[in-house]
Amino acid sequence: MPTSKTTDAIFPLEKLKTLLDAYWQTKMQSPLKPPAKVPVAGTVFALQPELSSQQAVAVLVSCKAVLGYRPSKDVIQKGGYLNKADFINGLLGELSKEFSNKQKINFVHTETKGEMQNAAATV
Repeated sequence: MPTSKTTDAIFPLEKLKTLLDAYWQTKMQSPLKPPAKVPVAGTVFALQPELSSQQAVAVLVSCKAVLGYRPSKDVIQKGGYLNKADFINGLLGELSKEFSNKQKINFVHTETKGEMQNAAATV
């Protein structure tokens, strides 16, 4: 019988929180990030996310080591993240939902294994 690789049944919240925090710190300390020269409060620049959704997609590769699978890009908030709390809490919530759905699929998949009768063979 072929066996499929399954993920752990418990969502690794603390490991992911640490990973996302480290990723945020790396992105915010990047020498490529332009320094804030003028106050942006009350301007159109205040609407821009601090971390864009394109930048956030790269963290999904790192999540694979913790989750056992690479999360889909659908867990990333469209438009980006306004601050660190938005990034960590938003992404953890979506990762948790996806993880839970994958667990249900794996459970159903393994639950249906067993003896099956072919309806056409029964006379």
